[in-house]
Amino acid sequence: MFALGISDFSVGEGVYPAAQLLRVARGLGYRDLVCWDQSLAGYPKLRDTLEWIHKSRELEGLPPDPQWTGFRLHVGSRFTWRGHACGALPHSDAGYAALNRLLSAQAHDAAPGPDIPDLGAPEPPRDCVLLAEDLAGLDALLREGLYAALLAHPCRAQEVRKALAAGLPVVAPQVLRFRTAEGLEMHRLKRAIDRQATLIRTEALWDAADAAVPRSDWEVRFPFCDPAVAKATAAVMERISGWSIHWGKWVMPEPLGQEGADLDALLRERVRAGVTERFRKVDGRILARMEQELELIAFRGFARYFLLVQDIVQAVQAKPRICGRGSGAASLVSYALHLSNVDPVATNLMFERFLTKERTDPPDMDIDFAWDEREAIIQAVFERYGRDRVAMVSNHAYFKAKGALRAVAQAHGRPDHELKQLARYVRGWEGGLARAAENPTWDAILRQAAALEGHFHQFSVHPGGTIVTPGPMWEHAAFQPAPAKEGVSTTTWDKDGVENYGLVKIDLLGNRSLAVIRDAYAVMGDRVPKDPGTHSREDPATQELLKCGDSIGVFYVESPATRQLQQRVQKGDFETLVIHSSLIRPAAYRWVDRYVKRSRGEEVWQPSDPVFNELLSESYGVLVYQEDVIKVCVELAGWSHFEADQLRKLLGKPDCERKLPFFEARFRRGCAGRGVRAATVDESWDMIRTFQGYSFCKPHSASYAQVSFESAWIKAHHPAVFFASVITNQGGYYPAIAYLGDARRHRLVVRGPDANLSAWPFTAEGEQALRVGLMQVHGAIKQEVVALIDERERHGSFEDLDDLLARVKLSITTAEALCAAGAFDRWAPDGDRTRLMWARLGGVPPGVRPRPTDVFDRADLEMATLGLTLELHPAALARVRKGGGPDRASDVGYRTNLNLEARRSMPRETLGQGRRLRFWALVVADKEVGTGKGERMQFITFEDDTGLCEAVAFPDALRKRQRPFRVGDVVPISGRITLQDGLPVLEVQ
Repeated sequence: MFALGISDFSVGEGVYPAAQLLRVARGLGYRDLVCWDQSLAGYPKLRDTLEWIHKSRELEGLPPDPQWTGFRLHVGSRFTWRGHACGALPHSDAGYAALNRLLSAQAHDAAPGPDIPDLGAPEPPRDCVLLAEDLAGLDALLREGLYAALLAHPCRAQEVRKALAAGLPVVAPQVLRFRTAEGLEMHRLKRAIDRQATLIRTEALWDAADAAVPRSDWEVRFPFCDPAVAKATAAVMERISGWSIHWGKWVMPEPLGQEGADLDALLRERVRAGVTERFRKVDGRILARMEQELELIAFRGFARYFLLVQDIVQAVQAKPRICGRGSGAASLVSYALHLSNVDPVATNLMFERFLTKERTDPPDMDIDFAWDEREAIIQAVFERYGRDRVAMVSNHAYFKAKGALRAVAQAHGRPDHELKQLARYVRGWEGGLARAAENPTWDAILRQAAALEGHFHQFSVHPGGTIVTPGPMWEHAAFQPAPAKEGVSTTTWDKDGVENYGLVKIDLLGNRSLAVIRDAYAVMGDRVPKDPGTHSREDPATQELLKCGDSIGVFYVESPATRQLQQRVQKGDFETLVIHSSLIRPAAYRWVDRYVKRSRGEEVWQPSDPVFNELLSESYGVLVYQEDVIKVCVELAGWSHFEADQLRKLLGKPDCERKLPFFEARFRRGCAGRGVRAATVDESWDMIRTFQGYSFCKPHSASYAQVSFESAWIKAHHPAVFFASVITNQGGYYPAIAYLGDARRHRLVVRGPDANLSAWPFTAEGEQALRVGLMQVHGAIKQEVVALIDERERHGSFEDLDDLLARVKLSITTAEALCAAGAFDRWAPDGDRTRLMWARLGGVPPGVRPRPTDVFDRADLEMATLGLTLELHPAALARVRKGGGPDRASDVGYRTNLNLEARRSMPRETLGQGRRLRFWALVVADKEVGTGKGERMQFITFEDDTGLCEAVAFPDALRKRQRPFRVGDVVPISGRITLQDGLPVLEVQ
């Protein structure tokens, strides 16, 4: 006998996450469980959870658990057809494809989406056992000549008797909906959340009679003990057990136009040509690496993957500016095919991070395009390979604490003001959930929210994960219209699901800095070096800029933490930047100090094991890259590359904390078996743990460091072009006003919007001035502004406002927005924008105050209309308006252009150690972190009209403030100067 299990992927119904559903099924005595959701979205999660049950025993060195030996998971799904509730259990590849086709057709019928060739109308799948939940549904299926049976239910015993009397097949697997009263309550709550209704107005789909019972109890009930029912149920079990879903074998299409070709030979030919083009001198080391990679790629049957990615990149753009990154950038083959931009031989990139003989899952290739080209590129892939063969990958969103609390509170009908108060509590700044628990009316809300956390919530779209199949997508997976993304379909499985099945995901991602470089180079023309990558890496001015941490606006290395690390180490070369790009990650802070001291010779590094000297000499014994985790596990614990890569993958997953102890135990056993000292083992594992959450492989960091250098070179030599491009592309770590502040610190003049001089984007005016683009004007309608610019370019500048309004049709909204922002100031009498607009209507009415009357009014208006100020910094405005301390941000002493050695040689008194300051400042960056005690603290970057300063707010300061600092806040600051490794930091009081 088998059971039909409903998981939390049945949105608005299911109460069991995967692990809980498996435990319930096994606890009730079942060894066969069919996924019985409204789709197949949850099947990979159930399968992965079951595989982990076996894997955890293996990691512990234990034999298989007899309780789970022989437990089988089967594919199935419910659906609605002609108003009847039905379900399907495929028993062949054709049946599985037909079920996917049905689910995909229903999804595309139910929501707006692209037209899918040959998908057809939603029809019950053949080559499946079909189960109807009522006699009318069974009759409809049988009339179509389908293999179907009635699914027995305790509340429909009379129907079962009729079916048996008529000689119709009846089956009686138990449907596992819920087990206890709490489960039924969760079902009702989820239904209320899904319908955006309150609990009091929500009826449950199920009732107490649907509660799951032990298998032995179920099978003695009528009609389940009837011999005919038992025989029919056993026949279904036998039929579905004779087939298993394809799983774990790569499914890859051939590139268009190469069907049937010798792809290994074709790849070798293209790689040889690419190597000759890429390298000035092809030596033995390069040829050996090429042969090693090509042999391994042929062994894994992977040539079609490289050729497919190349076909996509070349098909969507003639000469795209891309950044191939991730583990794929470790491949010389990728470099030769122009899919990546960093020489993996010279940079010593580890190909085994990308592909090994033991690897069974599809690898990952990430290709970054300019952010504003990405959507067109993805659409081009759909058009080239067909919408029936291409889908993006979905993301699965699960309830987190804040979302769960809000959803449950809404279901309980709590008013908006309580929801806002609840949100503040969840952020933890006003007493946390302990404060919420003080209100007895929230007891049930808190209890239910805690139970809801971790349950599946909704689908979203992966940032760029795209899959292409050899034939129709439904032969492998169901797919549906992408939420809020026109013309795109997504799989119902997330990235882990598609990869574990064997579908190869290609990440086509957007990168704003590639657009920054593209746009800057377009303006610079013949001033761009012939080989900008090599030129920028070797340029002394660029290296000096990076060495001093003067990298605001420079892609990937502009965060305060990275800028300060650059200043502390005082190196601006490419290799160092690659290390620093990976070393700045959340859990590695305490190892950063050790790395800095060793790199400066202040701490003698004595490897605790010779392996460290061999593997980690360039980072002074600190694990920096994901490859370092793999290398240490291989060399110290004796693992294979494949086994070590499983740990590397786990470290980036949400359930890492639960599974990591099993890997730790195995690591320690392996090290002990090889005689590694206990202190070395402790040190190694301590560093491995810092890779939790997110971390990077070396090829990823090297690829991004290349982009960083090109970006930094533009800033070092053409700052006006650089800042115009950065702000126009609206990317980076800081708001636009902070980039303008840095532009001024680089001696650039910032000029306001002007109807005759401003383009849509920000533009450089010569090498020393920056013009605000009309894109920055809040409230102006883009189509009208673009029409204004087009009219000006075709027929010349506007003579006055009347000329402009006569030649361009502007709405009152756009005209007022442009005028208020100063775009018409050249025609405003005495700078009076109000009088300018009213002049055409007979003058300013009585009581209307002309504006802006002074620099302070203009600053207010600029913040309202542009989100930035041109003459007066927001902090200076607040200081004048509200009064404040006598000090300035520059008094902290933070400088990006001061050599660290010079700073460290100064007396501490000169640097202001311990000095207390008070001043107004604009928050331009903030980062929250947790302390070892679980409290919150913040790192903040403040700016005023005199400069930047870095600051830290410890838990006591945040408790006193009662709320965090947020980007865009203009706040009064009180604190004292502290020195951290010679760098001044303001400790907020």
